[in-house]
Amino acid sequence: MCMGGQMANDDVKKSSMALRYQRLFETAQDGILILDYPEGLIIDANPYIVELLGYPKSFLVGKKLWEIGFIEDKQQALKIFQELIATSYVRYEHLNLRQFDGQSKAVEFVCNSYAVNGDTVIQCNIRDVSDRVKALKLSNEVVQLKIENLNDIIRCLLTIVESRDPYTVGHQFRVSDLSVAIAKYLKLDNEIIEGIRIASLLHDIGKFKVPLELLIKPGKLMPEEFGLIKLHPLWGFNILKTINFKQDVPRFVLEHHERLDGSGYPYGLKNKQISLEAKIIAVADVVEAMTSNRTYRPALEMQKALAELANNQGKLYDVDSVRACIYLISHDAYRFPDYLLS
Repeated sequence: MCMGGQMANDDVKKSSMALRYQRLFETAQDGILILDYPEGLIIDANPYIVELLGYPKSFLVGKKLWEIGFIEDKQQALKIFQELIATSYVRYEHLNLRQFDGQSKAVEFVCNSYAVNGDTVIQCNIRDVSDRVKALKLSNEVVQLKIENLNDIIRCLLTIVESRDPYTVGHQFRVSDLSVAIAKYLKLDNEIIEGIRIASLLHDIGKFKVPLELLIKPGKLMPEEFGLIKLHPLWGFNILKTINFKQDVPRFVLEHHERLDGSGYPYGLKNKQISLEAKIIAVADVVEAMTSNRTYRPALEMQKALAELANNQGKLYDVDSVRACIYLISHDAYRFPDYLLS
């Protein structure tokens, strides 16, 4: 084939490719803006973006992104362009564009620069994600609704127990406060801390099934009576397992009287068999119980409670939880809050 024929064939191929690109550009279901480089002037806009924004194409062409004002945050528009020039690519999953009629539209915004026939151009793809944003907002609202409903359930359970035994609810409230303080000191994840907060608020909920005369008995309990008391973690588990908690709250409640050496109840679990959440609640539970008045004894001094923890850390109680608790009370001046059911 002669040189002229080869050149003509190449021109036909280029023309065909350009035609296919133009058709894709015009029929794309994403908005597309073509900008010159490096000034950033809009040199073309496809029909979809014109319809999405409501601006006439003649209004868009020849202007810069931040001059039009359809990116609601002008400083963000400048930042996008500067980032694009520096890296040749930017992507924002969510930008708010202002349409010609003043309404806001959520879009995904992707820009990149590339060479065309020796020149560099910028292509911005703009996808309408308003339905996605609405769905995400609805999902967040549903999650928040679940959280609010869960808190309502917790308040309802505490109110029921308080109507029978106000002491138990106040105890749970104070144990929860110290448990959360320990968990925060240990820098646990927020989700773990929330599980500890809920479980510690409800850790004695199973005492609702214990005969009241045993809970308020002034003297020493008989072995069979104490055997009933020791069932309250299991009863609490059975009450709470029907609720759809995000964390394994029923398990934490079930294990809060287990001890590292297996001497706890109801199952005599040891060491790693016991959840960290239950180990933390156990430490806070011991401190609050020892320093509060009981029907069979007056409150003990805080130092005796801390000595109990220190003497039995690693044997009965988790070492990290004990050290955190002792530090909070001895050096951080932690004090149990007054209880008020709201």
